[in-house]
Amino acid sequence: MKKYKVIIDTDPGVDDSTALVFALNDPQFDIKLITVSAGNIHVPLASRNMCHLLDIFNRDIPVVNGYRQRLSDSDEYAYFLHGDQGLGNYIPPKTTHHKPMQIDCAEAMYRVLKKYPHKITMVILGPHTNFAYLLRKHPDAKKLVKNIVMMGASLDGIKTNPNHKSFNIRTDANSFRDTINSRIPVIMCPSKFGRDVVFFDENQFEELKRINDVGRYLAKTLEEYWEPDYPDKILANCDLSAIYSITHPELYKFKRAFIDVDTEVNIGSTVGHYDKRGYFRVVQSINREKFMKMIFKKLHEFDNLHIENATFRKNVQ
Repeated sequence: MKKYKVIIDTDPGVDDSTALVFALNDPQFDIKLITVSAGNIHVPLASRNMCHLLDIFNRDIPVVNGYRQRLSDSDEYAYFLHGDQGLGNYIPPKTTHHKPMQIDCAEAMYRVLKKYPHKITMVILGPHTNFAYLLRKHPDAKKLVKNIVMMGASLDGIKTNPNHKSFNIRTDANSFRDTINSRIPVIMCPSKFGRDVVFFDENQFEELKRINDVGRYLAKTLEEYWEPDYPDKILANCDLSAIYSITHPELYKFKRAFIDVDTEVNIGSTVGHYDKRGYFRVVQSINREKFMKMIFKKLHEFDNLHIENATFRKNVQ
């Protein structure tokens, strides 16, 4: 089985939590570090949520708090969708057994990259703030990163909004500009694929509750996460669609492009200039049938994973 060394930069967040549950329990992901960004919710809450996930799944992976100050002026968060605690109807504890390391975020990432040069995939599931700080503090880091996998950008909108601007980009467009300028190879999974292609429908949501403890955890977080303004009830899997481009690229079709982002007028608007020389490989399609079959197969592989954590039991009873 091939394993992939990754640093996951995340802002959990319901959708991030869904992807993290799979990444934490899928042996193909060799997670060397998790960094927490200011995205869906503020860093302290996101960090607590991340540490709680490590608690309930008994995983020991270093976690580092990222930077609270974005490099753009945006103060937008998404509590309206993720809930006051960031995990929907799942209420995590105020304190956790696992704790974030007391180290500067850029320094933590840099140490891992120095230890594993050209072997680390940066998985960026939120705004690019933390990664931009890394590039600014350690310019040589761009020569150490194998590649980047990111969820975000909206090159041609989503089903209900052709002018959609991706949350992960518009909340810190200046940071994303740094990623573009680094010329590191990037796999970009635009947010529309989680909404318009590999979403959970109502029947699949109900199935989650019946599978096992992992499915019940996911169902609890997703109870109020129905995508606004869509004609059918769907639960977006944006971050999940991104992470499996690493281990199951055969389910995806890509096209190379150069990417540009507006940081001044229509902030967060992202444009793709398709060119075989481009540093970005942009997802063009995902095979929904095979992807969803894979996801539920993996869920059933977690049947023996019984979560004994008291907070989890309180939430799902």
